[in-house]
Amino acid sequence: MKSSARRAMAQQGHYAGALSRLLAYGADLGIISVLYAIALAIIEFAINTATPWEVELKHGYVLVIIGQLAWSALYFGSCWVVYARSPGMSLLGLRIVRSDGSSLDPRHAIIRLIAFPLGFLTLGIGFLGIIFGRAHRAIYDRIADTAVIYDWDAEAAKLRELATRGARRREVQVQAPPEG
Repeated sequence: MKSSARRAMAQQGHYAGALSRLLAYGADLGIISVLYAIALAIIEFAINTATPWEVELKHGYVLVIIGQLAWSALYFGSCWVVYARSPGMSLLGLRIVRSDGSSLDPRHAIIRLIAFPLGFLTLGIGFLGIIFGRAHRAIYDRIADTAVIYDWDAEAAKLRELATRGARRREVQVQAPPEG
């Protein structure tokens, strides 16, 4: 079996580390920022085209900042409630579960979303559990009774490897010289 498939299966269900979580969060911030910038550009264009007013939505305006925070909450909240992961988490093979390993339910996803700003409001101290804790849980994970685990699609990786191995065998059989 391919080593990447073996590694994926070995990590399945383990607590996600700080670097994986940080990279997933960075990917999500990139997605959030791009989508919000596109939305602002469309709104600005629509207002400037359809009305006599000339509007320039800059990123420093309080209303724009509040809008971005609301958009971020909607992005994370909807992803966590519906899928128990965000697109950035999916990219890195992470999933949110209850601390006992059961599936994340909407109630705990919303509690996690409400508690999420505490990681920042504590000047980063709320994130130290991700680095130093055995279960790598931030303050909002503790409040919501959640954990982030590796959830690589290990079974799919195993099936892909088996399919690839079967295809290679057929190639070898086709290339083998005929007997006799």
